[in-house]
Amino acid sequence: MRLSNSKPIGVPLLLASLLSAVAWTSPLSAQIAFEVEAVAGQPFGVGRITFLSSPEMMPQPLGVDGIGLTEKDGRVLYPAIDSPAAGKVVRELLDANTPLTTGGPVRQEVGGLLRGILDRPPRTTVYFLFRGNEPLHVTLQLRKNVELAVTPQPAAGEGVGRSRRGGAAAHRRLLQLWWMQYAKAPTLLAPKPDYPPVVDNYLTSTLARRLNLRLPDARQTESADERLRHEIGFNLGTESIRMSMMQDRILGLNNLAEPADQTMPKAVQPEVWDIPEPAADVKIEPMALRVPAECFYVRFGSFANFLWLQDTLARWGGDAQNLIALRGLDQGMSARMEKQLVLKQTILSRMLGDTVIADVSIIGTDLFFREGACYGILFQARNNLALSTSLNQQRSERLGQSGVMEQKLTIGGRKVSYLTSPDGRVRSYYVTDGDYHFVTTSKALVARFLATASGGDSLGATREFRHARSIMPISRNDTIWLYASDAFFRNITGPEYRIEMARRLQTTADIELVQLARLAAVGEGTPGDTLDQLKSAGLLPPDFGPLPDGSRVVMQGDDVHEDHRGWHGAYVPILDVPVGNVTKAEAAEYRKFADYYRANWGHIDPIIAGVKRTAMKDNREQVVVDVLMSPFAPQHFKRLKQSLGEADDKQLAPIAGDAAALELVLSNQRIFAGLRDVGQPSGASPLGALALNAALPGNHPLRWNGGMARLRDLLVGYVGTTGELGVLQILNLGIPPQSDAEGYAASRFGGGWRRQYGPFTVFSFQHETLETVVPQLRFEPSARPAQIRLRVGDLTNVGITPALNELGYSRTRETSLGNLRLLDDLNQQLHVPAAKCLETAESLLDAKLICPLGGKYVLRDAAGSPTTWTSTALDTAAAGDGKAQAPKGYQTPPLNWFRGLDLDATMTEKTVSAHAEVLMQMPAKK
Repeated sequence: MRLSNSKPIGVPLLLASLLSAVAWTSPLSAQIAFEVEAVAGQPFGVGRITFLSSPEMMPQPLGVDGIGLTEKDGRVLYPAIDSPAAGKVVRELLDANTPLTTGGPVRQEVGGLLRGILDRPPRTTVYFLFRGNEPLHVTLQLRKNVELAVTPQPAAGEGVGRSRRGGAAAHRRLLQLWWMQYAKAPTLLAPKPDYPPVVDNYLTSTLARRLNLRLPDARQTESADERLRHEIGFNLGTESIRMSMMQDRILGLNNLAEPADQTMPKAVQPEVWDIPEPAADVKIEPMALRVPAECFYVRFGSFANFLWLQDTLARWGGDAQNLIALRGLDQGMSARMEKQLVLKQTILSRMLGDTVIADVSIIGTDLFFREGACYGILFQARNNLALSTSLNQQRSERLGQSGVMEQKLTIGGRKVSYLTSPDGRVRSYYVTDGDYHFVTTSKALVARFLATASGGDSLGATREFRHARSIMPISRNDTIWLYASDAFFRNITGPEYRIEMARRLQTTADIELVQLARLAAVGEGTPGDTLDQLKSAGLLPPDFGPLPDGSRVVMQGDDVHEDHRGWHGAYVPILDVPVGNVTKAEAAEYRKFADYYRANWGHIDPIIAGVKRTAMKDNREQVVVDVLMSPFAPQHFKRLKQSLGEADDKQLAPIAGDAAALELVLSNQRIFAGLRDVGQPSGASPLGALALNAALPGNHPLRWNGGMARLRDLLVGYVGTTGELGVLQILNLGIPPQSDAEGYAASRFGGGWRRQYGPFTVFSFQHETLETVVPQLRFEPSARPAQIRLRVGDLTNVGITPALNELGYSRTRETSLGNLRLLDDLNQQLHVPAAKCLETAESLLDAKLICPLGGKYVLRDAAGSPTTWTSTALDTAAAGDGKAQAPKGYQTPPLNWFRGLDLDATMTEKTVSAHAEVLMQMPAKK
């Protein structure tokens, strides 16, 4: 049974449900009845299998998502499953103390009636397409395999046009039902998978085009041009853009067939403002004078600091993302960089690093490390001979292995060693100039580095950089210091960079499109060895061809790459790819982007960031982060000033017992808030209640209406202000203006309190909270003026911790299940043999699938049961049942490392800055 999204459950619906329930009274142990319907047709027939299901029948660990369907001769294609899921949420709420089950015998009787209905096994339907007219010998893969014989009805013929089971009308009806399920967008509660949805995006778009079916609005991605226009240059490598480009390519919505006969459009011209003149004696590190002005600059100051970053990331699984949520994909970026540049840390380099290397930095013109970034590592040597010997030894060792060749080049009058492999996985230029040793992926960047030797056009020589060093000086001794200059942003928003970025993203989409088309060809049993064959089969769009610059996708055996930029994940850097002329569409799109940029940004302010770490006892570290945008564009200041007040040099003193506290200085008031604890509302799961409320209208009888009493149990904290109530006036609704002798006033609706105390007006759901907190309110001097302050304490021993840990475990478990769903899709949708699904997925995503729970993905094969992928870390509870609990000792990020935060942010007419002090519990060294 499904809950209506627009109407309350009424008597007719209840009666219909009861009648259905009577027909479902067969015990689960009895023979299962399968209702089968199939109609042949072109290019595919369509069918469905409907049966009464139960959790005991579902395959593990994916549950209903893991139901599979195969046919003896591989004729069944593209299955889609329809199984009501709302009953699980409703059943959970019915078991709790909801208004439906409490408050009188009538409501209890209705609740019992609904429980009886929901306890009946739901009807699950598996829709599918098939080829041919002959009988199908299918295997329905539940927890145990079920073999069925299906005889398709003809699509046309004498008398069948009037038959419910045959004819064109029946075919159309079943096809629409199949498409409704196949193209159905994920529900509101469905977790977003951590892997790119390339398989799903390709199949839904391709089948919509082949079968002339309309994609649902929720499935239609925003056009690639729109996404590109709304993305600033450094954020262009996003998955959503690639998915849009693939869909546009499949549906013929791009303009890639236009000739490149237009000259390059003019670059966007950001507004110019005066940069403050720094002091004449401001100190500049020598290395900055060897960095091209348009490069981002990440300076470590010493080799030891460089090692600290590498070691810290390694302790967190090689990815900073693991500090927030354990990921399910390992793209191995550190290992890729080491391999591509032929730079690997050795025991000897660790021992001698600081005696050989004076300074080290990472520089580059973009951040597209997944596709093929233009970057390099710059060393300043203390001992030139020792450093060059170490680097050349590594290069010689790599040359001694297969698949790499060396070229001796001359660039800018200097000798350059260039190591390369045919697939671009090794691309390393090495050049020395005085005490500087530069290893990079880009030939053009070598030339730019050498050009800085004369002192001109370097980052360190700019007035802007000297200003940055005057406000965040070298004397701070930062562990990491990052600078993104005005020239950097101008470069990546310029037409040459922007248009080439769009072309290479389209290249990535095209390569993935061809890879998926080849898999689909094998699954459908049709030839797919050439692009023409794939187009003839409808697996590639009929106009699939080269990009405007003439580059095209090439298929060589099992390999797919692009003849101009190379292999996905190791493209030739943007600086090394001449753009040339552009198409009318490309020129027009850049002008639209320029208009958007001027209207919404006007200018991207230079970014300065410093990170300093201090080791502490008990394997803890304090990490202090300062981030500034300076100089700050005047138009940006005007926008922020409308909301924020003047930076204040006083702050509220910490309140004993607060888990977190926030303070905001607005244009007309100061707001402060504190969270002391979070509890579980009695009865219903808060997540389930919120999910149900989101799906039902406000007057629906099944909505969770816990009211203020429930909210009181959930949130233990306070919010207050000084002076006028301002935006907090809404909290005063229902509270009388008069207060008692101690300043208290209670809401007439129950659950809410206000207390006035000197200049403070404070609201809370708990009288005892106001009684404890308000007398402690006082101001004290602050270390820095600020408009925003945030303090968060150690969350490992507060009441909210178990709930957060369970929520984190549930999300991490869903990440692991998401990878299994991808493997299942490859097997079910593209007919990839189960044993090859993991290898195929990792090749397609150019990343390793890892179980974030610490397990290993393994193939489970038992007699009489389907062959399925699972993880050794997953239990046997049904996926998504909401009852899987974190194992003993499990700690979810960031609870496993976070021990405190003190943050403040300030905005003035010249600078926006943030200062954060984070206390981290480091994992044990491996």
